[in-house]
Amino acid sequence: MEIKGLSGVVSELRAFGKDMEKRINAETEAIAFQIEEDAKKLAPKNFGKLAQSISHSKVKESHYKVTVNELYGAYMEFGTGTKVNVPAEFADMAKSFKGQKGGDWKKGLESIKIWCRSKGIDEKFAYPIFAKILGAGISPRPFLYPAYTKGKKDYIKNLQKLLDKTKKKI
Repeated sequence: MEIKGLSGVVSELRAFGKDMEKRINAETEAIAFQIEEDAKKLAPKNFGKLAQSISHSKVKESHYKVTVNELYGAYMEFGTGTKVNVPAEFADMAKSFKGQKGGDWKKGLESIKIWCRSKGIDEKFAYPIFAKILGAGISPRPFLYPAYTKGKKDYIKNLQKLLDKTKKKI
C-alpha cells in the first residue's frame, strides 16, 4: 500500500549510500512487527485463535506483509451482511473475501454453541443467535486497520527522524 510522503523520504535516505538500505529495511521490519503486535492486542478474543494467527513476513527487501491466517479474521475486521464497513485503503483486500463461504451450517452452529458455553450462555440460545448473525450480519471489530494506521504514521515519522539525524551528521 502507498504511504503518502514515503517515497520522498526513502529517496533522500537512499542518496546517502547503500548502508541506508539496511537501515530502511530494519525500520520496515520493525514497523511490520509493531503492526503485528498491535493487531494481536486489538483482535477480538474468545479462545485467542485469531490473535495467534497474525504474523508478518518479508516479501522482498524493505517490503513486508502482515497476514491474518484465520478465515473469519476478515469477517471480524470488516463485518458481514448489511453491517460491512471497509476502509478505502483495504477495499481491494476486502473484495477477495466477499461472497466467500467459510464453512457449513453445522460447523457454524457448533461454533456458536462453544461460544455460548464460554460466555456462560445456555446453549439453547445458540440457534437464534446464529440465525440472527446469518440474517443481520455482525458489526465490524477492526483490529488490523487500526494497527496499520498507527504503524503507517510511526513508519514515516521514524524514517523522517532517521533522515534528520543523518543530515545533522553531515
